[in-house]
Amino acid sequence: MHLIRTGLTTAILACCSIWGASVAASDASAALETGAVDTSWMTKAKFGVFMHYQHRILLGYCVRTKPQFPKPAEMSARQWNEFVDGFDAPGFATQMAEARVGWVIFCLDDHYFAWPCAPNRAFSQYTGYGPGQKCSRRDLIMDLADALNAKGVRLICYFAGLNGYMKDPQTYEGLKDDGNSKTPPSAESRERRLAVLREYCQRYKDKVAGWWFDGMEYDSYSDQPNDWRAIEAIVRGANPKAVIAFSAGDNEQACVRRGIDNFTGGDTWSKQELKKLTPEKWPAQGGLLWHGKIYCGNIYHGLGDANQFSDEELVEWINTCNRQGGVCTLDWPFDPRTGLLKEFGLAQLKKIASAVKGPAPH
Repeated sequence: MHLIRTGLTTAILACCSIWGASVAASDASAALETGAVDTSWMTKAKFGVFMHYQHRILLGYCVRTKPQFPKPAEMSARQWNEFVDGFDAPGFATQMAEARVGWVIFCLDDHYFAWPCAPNRAFSQYTGYGPGQKCSRRDLIMDLADALNAKGVRLICYFAGLNGYMKDPQTYEGLKDDGNSKTPPSAESRERRLAVLREYCQRYKDKVAGWWFDGMEYDSYSDQPNDWRAIEAIVRGANPKAVIAFSAGDNEQACVRRGIDNFTGGDTWSKQELKKLTPEKWPAQGGLLWHGKIYCGNIYHGLGDANQFSDEELVEWINTCNRQGGVCTLDWPFDPRTGLLKEFGLAQLKKIASAVKGPAPH
């Protein structure tokens, strides 16, 4: 998939008022040299793991619980920093390596309430939150990237900051948004949101193998300046090999922006009938790599006390999707205190790896 070059430099130069035109030119220049972005490493790896590491999930809330969301007073900076500080990055990386996982899609933030698990000075400047008050003090993404990369597992960042945070007025107002994720962010909002993304991308560079952008609408970044091409230039200016997915809820196998996204969002929100969730029965559009994302616990993303699928069901699904040219991402319940997968989930993941990839080498 080749990048469309027309108008790229103009779009990028317009989105860098904080860091200056020199940074924008650097982003644009690197993106222009990207060419086709390879997804074959995902195909070879067959499957990955999704981690819904978000404050509300750690508190036991999700769209499948009643109530779905915690009260804002239940979420505190002190508690968030304690959670993030407690995440066992080396232990988690060891789990992923033992299960021969190809990639981990890890939540840098939360679609509804923000709570980034890494500091960001642009975010703090715009929103008025001090260090550690909304963004965690620890840079969990950096620690996790180093731990996973050392084990040969790639990290893809989930990021909702391009069109989210609509349940935290201080955040979305600081980003000059209107509180409605269905309307495209204003020109000033796009500039601010992209400044936050740029800071992360420039920090992590090729330590992050890709980005999975949540909550996107088809017209979210249609207008210049700071349009879809600016997103691409920021991401691939930092890592020319970065894979990109946009999650658009009405069709998770859609190509949201041809020439930019190269694997599908693939998200699901309920227990799936796996025989129907396959590349042949729900094809990917626009030549993208088909991607299916499911949760395997008995409640919802990251929550639960048991598995909801049998080993055989998951093995058959992954093998079917792989055979039809697709890849799969699965999540299991994890311990909010340490971030480690719960034992029943890890045991199932290891069994799946053995069945899909053969016995582990010794």
